[in-house]
Amino acid sequence: MKNYITVFIVLFLGLHMSTQAQKIGQIKKKAKTSSKRRSSERRSSSGSGGSSGSGSDFNGEGCFSVLGACFDLLSIIGSSSSSSESQTSTYTPPANPAPEKPNIPSTPIEKPVLVDPPNPAPIPVVKPKSEPRPYFQLKASYGFLPNNYEIFRPGARVRFGKKHGFGMALDYRYNHLSEKVLGERTNYFTHDIQLLQFAPETNGNVEIRAGFGFMIDEFEEWYPEFLVGFNALTDQMRWNFGSEVRVANDFSNGTTPRLEWGSHVQYALVNQPKFKLYGGLRTKVASYFGNVNLWSIGLGLTMRVY
Repeated sequence: MKNYITVFIVLFLGLHMSTQAQKIGQIKKKAKTSSKRRSSERRSSSGSGGSSGSGSDFNGEGCFSVLGACFDLLSIIGSSSSSSESQTSTYTPPANPAPEKPNIPSTPIEKPVLVDPPNPAPIPVVKPKSEPRPYFQLKASYGFLPNNYEIFRPGARVRFGKKHGFGMALDYRYNHLSEKVLGERTNYFTHDIQLLQFAPETNGNVEIRAGFGFMIDEFEEWYPEFLVGFNALTDQMRWNFGSEVRVANDFSNGTTPRLEWGSHVQYALVNQPKFKLYGGLRTKVASYFGNVNLWSIGLGLTMRVY
């Protein structure tokens, strides 16, 4: 009886692992299908654009007729305005001589001299200027749970702006997914580039980020990507908390190649004024092409140079 139970448990776990695996293979398959569909749409749109040029002669004649009518209208308006100006210029009203005023001697009026009381010089108000605080950041995370696939995400960020003020940032991330099924490994990767990212910083060392960029997958398909997130440094910058949401859309067919939410909790291993090194946990939850869901828990390192 125990042998039957053991065999049943092994079969159940095997089926469960097979369903949990092959997710990255499904993502790659859907990305390849989407790439083929987008390329076919481009070819069809280029063909329809070439055939639409047959009515250009008719459109050109219509445009020339409209332009000729506009020129005729402008010439009529110009002739009418010149005739009206010639009519108005011939009329000269009679000049009326101004009446002469009698000369009345004016008596000088003495004004009292006012002496202003001495006022103290105003004290200038000097506002504190915001100090610049640009930084360069390198980060890397490795997701190892669940153990049937691996997620590796290195990236870099550069911020230009004021301390506790307005700032802009550029962000790049390499997203590599890998799974091993029956001894063979399947990979899928993307390049995530944030070209325009606003990164203002509040007085509490909280950086708010909102940006736009592109997700470029291994099939060289470009999808617009939007990002919203924050990053907080607390306890004299010893702790690093953060969270972000990324959404990549395919507006041609209304699909979402990726919807991702991530967060991290890190502690400063090195906490110098100009150099900081954080280490801690990172989590990711993502949905690819609407129906393939992944989650991961792993470790991450973040290095900042101010």
